[in-house]
Amino acid sequence: MMGVARMPIRAGSGRENSVPGVLHRATTDVFVDASTVDLVGESLVAEFEPDWTLNGLAEAASDTDADCDTDSGEEGIHIVCGQEIGTVPVTCELWDHQPPLAPESWQDIAEISAHWASTFLGFGIGTTGQDDVPDSRLPIRRPGTCRFRVHGVHRDGDDPRPDTAARETYLVQL
Repeated sequence: MMGVARMPIRAGSGRENSVPGVLHRATTDVFVDASTVDLVGESLVAEFEPDWTLNGLAEAASDTDADCDTDSGEEGIHIVCGQEIGTVPVTCELWDHQPPLAPESWQDIAEISAHWASTFLGFGIGTTGQDDVPDSRLPIRRPGTCRFRVHGVHRDGDDPRPDTAARETYLVQL
């Protein structure tokens, strides 16, 4: 099990006008249910049916709303996983500028926009059924439309996976 790691970078540190940098980072093992990991806001649920026609990795609630009604308060992102049930490590990062693209380490990358009304991005919140797994929240600077880059690796293994298999892993940057 991975613990939660948070790395705040304070204003005035000299990094705000330099090379893009991570403002906050949180990492934990997240429970996979029905082949998805959910990124949620204050409602703590991502209730929408993705159609997976935009890409095969991630879809936002606002992508499924034909009217793009961002006032509806719907927020959430589903990430499709290679395994149907289990746990996967997920790292979420908030950047001060657009993060650099580093495709060498990842097999799948998708970028999506989503309306986000909450002041945090939650993942792994209340989904494990275990008291010893910490909830993870990444603070969001201000509500509005956010650009999410979702990375995945080792999504195409056996299900269930042998203990010796490479671990399915995700990185979400916004």
